[in-house]
Amino acid sequence: MKTLVIVGPAHPYRGGIASFNERLAIEFQNQGWKVKLITFTLQYPSFLFPGKDQFHDGPKPESLDIERKLNSINPITWFKTAAHIRSLKPDLVITHFWHPYLGPALGNVLKKSIPQNITIVHNLIPHERKFGDGRLIKKFISDSSRYIALSQKVVNDLNTLSPKEHTTYAPHPVYDNYGELVPKHEAVKKLKLSPDHKYVLFFGLIRAYKGLDLLLDAFANVKHQDKKIKLLIAGEFYDDQNKYLQQIKELGIQDQVILHDHFIPNDQVKYYFSACDLVAQTYHRATQSGIMQIAIQFEKPLLVTNVGGLKEIIQDGEHGYITEVDSLKITEAISDFFDNPEKQNAFSKNLHILKDKYSWTSFYEKINSITFKA
Repeated sequence: MKTLVIVGPAHPYRGGIASFNERLAIEFQNQGWKVKLITFTLQYPSFLFPGKDQFHDGPKPESLDIERKLNSINPITWFKTAAHIRSLKPDLVITHFWHPYLGPALGNVLKKSIPQNITIVHNLIPHERKFGDGRLIKKFISDSSRYIALSQKVVNDLNTLSPKEHTTYAPHPVYDNYGELVPKHEAVKKLKLSPDHKYVLFFGLIRAYKGLDLLLDAFANVKHQDKKIKLLIAGEFYDDQNKYLQQIKELGIQDQVILHDHFIPNDQVKYYFSACDLVAQTYHRATQSGIMQIAIQFEKPLLVTNVGGLKEIIQDGEHGYITEVDSLKITEAISDFFDNPEKQNAFSKNLHILKDKYSWTSFYEKINSITFKA
């Protein structure tokens, strides 16, 4: 039996990378591997973390072996973690890169554990850059031996900074670990929403680059066309919430916007995607998106802007809309969607077919093929 060690966020940490790691571990176990997840005792110091809490209070996944060992700011734990990994004699170590701050800790673990390692790169260049990011990124690149980039945008970024022959493009798999789609009437009841309205969902952590401001501007025009169309914003603010509240007030769309401004637990995710009709990702900048892959799994049509890797996954007119970064174009897409029920049905049917392309089994096979090829 082959052994895999995954280093990175996992229970009790919350968020997209933790969900990714746990689902990846389950796939390797399904394929007959023994898997150990090594996560943080400290991921971000509180003064560097923009949210309310880094942890969730849900139970640890019973089928997963998770050990908290790595402190992002304590080099002694980096060496101890690497030594611990060596003692396990794994066939493969996988970690992630998504933020330069964590590069020194994760890079040192990789460099001092085993040569057979892979880094899954979610973002290489931060959406919100800080002084010193470039140096940390280049240092981490030198510590990893192989890369899987979740978008072509990240492939291009890797090749620009440090061309590597061992970089492979493998799109982000769908998230199939949030349960099954439930009837809309049941979902809206659970969320205490009106069954008489149509819902556009903006989901996930709210940061400036994700373009909620564009979507709010778009809704200022939507409200004059159909007052039953509501914008459901579900997620914790990592940006100044007051500026969005002020924008909503100035646009006069208070009755069009429903705000659930808190982190959405895993067991609640299915209700938001079951309640909505359309998922909007009106980003200013992007690489790839786990939110998109949740929408695809739930077969919910998408409205995305023509940035980064978002346009690599879906096709305009087949799975939803790809618009320019322009509030009027976004308004037009929303109006067209709700004016044409036949398009809604066609989009959902096409997404049903598309999600098979982004299965975790396909992702596993990609890793296996580049790691153990003759």
